[in-house]
Amino acid sequence: MTRITKQHHIFWTVGLFILLQSCGCGKAGQADAPKEEDDRTIKIQVGTRDVETDQFTSKGTPVVPMWKAPMATVDIRNGAGFPILSDAEHDVVWQPSVREDGAYNHYACLIHHNGRFYAMWGNHEFGEDAPGQRVLYAHADEWGNWTDAEELFPAPGPVLPRSENGIHLKPDCWAIIDDVLYAITYVHGAGVYPIARAVSEEGTLGEPFLVQSLPNNGSLPVFMEGDDAPTAPSPIGERLYRWYRENDQISWWANASWGVQRTAVDGQSLIESFIYRAKDGGLVLMLRDWGHANNPVHTNRMYVSFNDGTGGWAAPYPTDIPDSPSRAQALTLEDGTVLLIGNQNVNRYDQALYLDRDPMTISISKDGYTFDRVYALRTGSPTGHRFSGIGGRNPGYAYSSSIVRDGWLYTMYSIGKEDMGITRVPLSALELE
Repeated sequence: MTRITKQHHIFWTVGLFILLQSCGCGKAGQADAPKEEDDRTIKIQVGTRDVETDQFTSKGTPVVPMWKAPMATVDIRNGAGFPILSDAEHDVVWQPSVREDGAYNHYACLIHHNGRFYAMWGNHEFGEDAPGQRVLYAHADEWGNWTDAEELFPAPGPVLPRSENGIHLKPDCWAIIDDVLYAITYVHGAGVYPIARAVSEEGTLGEPFLVQSLPNNGSLPVFMEGDDAPTAPSPIGERLYRWYRENDQISWWANASWGVQRTAVDGQSLIESFIYRAKDGGLVLMLRDWGHANNPVHTNRMYVSFNDGTGGWAAPYPTDIPDSPSRAQALTLEDGTVLLIGNQNVNRYDQALYLDRDPMTISISKDGYTFDRVYALRTGSPTGHRFSGIGGRNPGYAYSSSIVRDGWLYTMYSIGKEDMGITRVPLSALELE
């Protein structure tokens, strides 16, 4: 195996508010989320679902109520006030030994197929989403026994510093069709579109192919160029595109071609979509506000739209589900319980907080519409990095990918966008019954 070598009254009012927040005043010592003075209760149409709400953002936009769990405390590096799952077991999937291995690692994707766990993630030497970002993968036949990393999709173009623009890759998901495992990755910086390849149990990789037609302004990765370079999806590519819908999935990078609106009703820019099926059979689409260190307008809320299967996705509304912000994911269990895995560690809304992604949380909903319990799956992340000078990294456990197998929840994630980790916890620890 080849080793691979981010004026007074106002002053008094603001001061009092800051004092109350810093002392953690509120129920159970938690900081209360500020609320708009508004005693209205209204009905809104959120996609295909009627919603009644008496909540509004600081700018007056109606909020879809979905959160009955406690808000986080400010002690986010010690579980943020949530119960810490002591039964959880943690392991490392892969970490770079030297900078040249790629000291930026992120975008976890996990699956189990024919007795083996497979993991893939994005990797770069200089930083997040820099030109030439490639995709690595590893596998494990048993817990705690991961192989070294190999290239799954090599660099699609020149490997350049993050200050440059250029083609790069971001993993999307694994898929299984006719007992064949496929890795699906999105091309960015040369149009935005998916490519895929088969991965055999012997470690042989199939030729990369298009899952959707090449965009008009798109160009192929260098490893797909040539006299027979594709411009349209192959039959298996078309089947993979249908696979998403047939399996209640959607791409993290879904856009208008998927019927997904990435501008919310309040004008916020949204990214990183995912869907799940609620207990009553309705589909729920969630996205996060495009918050980052230089964005002073994000709301620290997840956004939602509902679909009963009769059409596309209407513009999402803000919810009261807190968000650090970070990418999240939801799984629907056999009994209809929904597990939301992310970083719901915010103690107040509409403040453009940009928090370390710690803890990584599991929020639980019996019906898929109201989340009323939260656990800290992992907390106490490193505050520094082994390799310096890598762009786009930030502390925490984030961008998870989860599966359920044999009564366990397995969750893979990045650690400070430098290493790739994995945690497993028995479902019994979540007290779902």
